[in-house]
Amino acid sequence: MAIDSRPRYNDARLRAFTAAVFQHYGVSAADAATGAEVLVDADLAGIESHGIAHLPWHPGYAPGLKRGIVNPKPSIKVLRDSPVAASWDADGGVGVIVAKQAMDACMAKAAATGLGMITVRNGRHFGAAGYYAHMAAKQDMVAMAMCNVPPIGLAAGGAERVYGTNPIAFGAPVEGQHAFLLDMATTAVAGGKLEIAMRQGKPIPFGWAVDAEGNDSADPAILRKNGALLPLGSRMETSSYKGYGLGLMVDILSGILGAGASGLFSDRQRLEQGFWFAAWRIDAFRDPAEFKADMRRLVDTIRATRPAAGRDAVLVAGDPEAIARADRTANGIPLDAETIEQLTALGAEAGTPFPAALAS
Repeated sequence: MAIDSRPRYNDARLRAFTAAVFQHYGVSAADAATGAEVLVDADLAGIESHGIAHLPWHPGYAPGLKRGIVNPKPSIKVLRDSPVAASWDADGGVGVIVAKQAMDACMAKAAATGLGMITVRNGRHFGAAGYYAHMAAKQDMVAMAMCNVPPIGLAAGGAERVYGTNPIAFGAPVEGQHAFLLDMATTAVAGGKLEIAMRQGKPIPFGWAVDAEGNDSADPAILRKNGALLPLGSRMETSSYKGYGLGLMVDILSGILGAGASGLFSDRQRLEQGFWFAAWRIDAFRDPAEFKADMRRLVDTIRATRPAAGRDAVLVAGDPEAIARADRTANGIPLDAETIEQLTALGAEAGTPFPAALAS
């Protein structure tokens, strides 16, 4: 494994900086702290495609607040409500803030009735889907979180963009260990992976994206040149119809079910998205301690299996994030030079100095 020589930053200082930036653009102190928590948590988990790097340039964050396409003080409307389900309108609020509030409400329904489900329309970029599933897993619930995204992915066998990265997250508690936590795009890769490659000046692997003519591309900027992401599975011969189908499932649950829009028809200038959350209380089905013990047996058995040639170990979903979190909590969060430059400029604009790197 290559040594990461990038400058590292204390997570608490990054949260304080991020919250101050949100407040500068009109977000309340409480909501700003929530937004900072969700963004920086992605970096702690090693999900740099959805972390603080988005704050200065992504239209779901500071630029969107400045341009008025993100509402710093939304009036969230409950459109429908029952003991187990609800439908919300986010009023264009900061996605990572509204999404956490919706997942909290979903968990409250699950705590009261055994299960909860909430759809949210008129949302904005909601960060890493896994954060919301992890919230419930830490409370001994099983949960899922999804959102639909404006189209940047091809249909299986198609040549035009028809669906977004449309992530699926699933979390479940494990006895004595970190949660099982799946967080995956339904395209071959999350769009943020191309952003990272651009920042680091690296090519992308073939099988991730194609150019406007449908040719495999190693150019990390290909989406800005009318290219597209391939579905999970990449090609029809390698089952791209599965990723494509899952992506449309997310689009239906996150958009159409909640009376919002499919990603195909959403307001792309405003980066409109829909969310879907679900949580289940384990004791509605069985004894929670027994469930977690069975989960422990499952993951430990898999980790003990023989790794493929060139691999050190077999991991399960949630292991890479737990490894990154332990390292970055102790040693700081590494940031790319371009991200540091952009955050420094944003801090100057917002009257909030970007913190210094930790001593190496």
